[in-house]
Amino acid sequence: MAAPSPPSKLLDLIDLFDNVPLNFETDYHPYYRLHLAPDPRPHGYMLPDTVARMPWPASFSIDHDSRTVTLAAPPTGVTLTAHANGAFQQAVDAAIDGDVFPVLHKAHSEHFRVIGAREFVQIERFAMPLFGIAGRGAHLTGYVRSPDGSIQIWVARRSPALFTYPGMLDSTVAGGIKASNTPLDCILAESMEEACLPEALVSANVKAVGVITQTTRKAQSGLVHSDILYVYDLEMPADVIPTPGDDEVESFVLMGCDEVRRRMFAGEFKPNVCCVMIDFMVRHGEVTAENEEDYVEICQRLRRRLPVATGSRE
Repeated sequence: MAAPSPPSKLLDLIDLFDNVPLNFETDYHPYYRLHLAPDPRPHGYMLPDTVARMPWPASFSIDHDSRTVTLAAPPTGVTLTAHANGAFQQAVDAAIDGDVFPVLHKAHSEHFRVIGAREFVQIERFAMPLFGIAGRGAHLTGYVRSPDGSIQIWVARRSPALFTYPGMLDSTVAGGIKASNTPLDCILAESMEEACLPEALVSANVKAVGVITQTTRKAQSGLVHSDILYVYDLEMPADVIPTPGDDEVESFVLMGCDEVRRRMFAGEFKPNVCCVMIDFMVRHGEVTAENEEDYVEICQRLRRRLPVATGSRE
């Protein structure tokens, strides 16, 4: 089989991460939909092999004809929070104890929120891809504006020791959002931990600028999950230089937008970060309808409709 062609357009870079067809919500074969009864909306998509191997508690039922996995409605007097959190934890505990899935690394992980659940529901981070549950992340783009008006972006290089995407280029600051945290909580914490940015500077100047929504199918595992990336901008003084504060970041380098684009096409950036950088360039007038023939589709693809519930009141 011939190797895939290297990306040559911005849409190609979006395709690297947002690689699930836009009609997946209605054409999801062979995946099983995950439901939290009595809510009829899907909250995840699971591979048949995962469904077969998961050590399900009795509170879950499987319908092979409709390809659904359903958590039963909470018993009378029990909240969805207590019911769902206990059921998911029981399944994850058994899977870890039995070393059923390599993606769990035989270890527990921090809890993330199940977006769109009618009440607060959480699940361990490593287990989310198995259930196809959407994750929340927050990305901060720190940038400097030169006297001539041009923009340079502070780009992080990930540590070569990281388990995922070692040594690749990344957003200035980024992190997964813990279950009980807000996106801004994540940004403020990670700005200090990863980049040693002054808390007062970030708190006073950070700007929330929207979300990026994408759905990904992992090539090797076939696991499908959606991502909601909350994006923030921070215009920084020229004399403030981010420095690594933990073992996740190796270094920071200041790059002009042309260099960022060149390195994205060279495959040096973490795939989802390409979407963050493209979104930044659109919002700051670096990518426009005048210089990009795919402008409208790029803007649409950065905020696709996700195939899972994203709000508790939908």
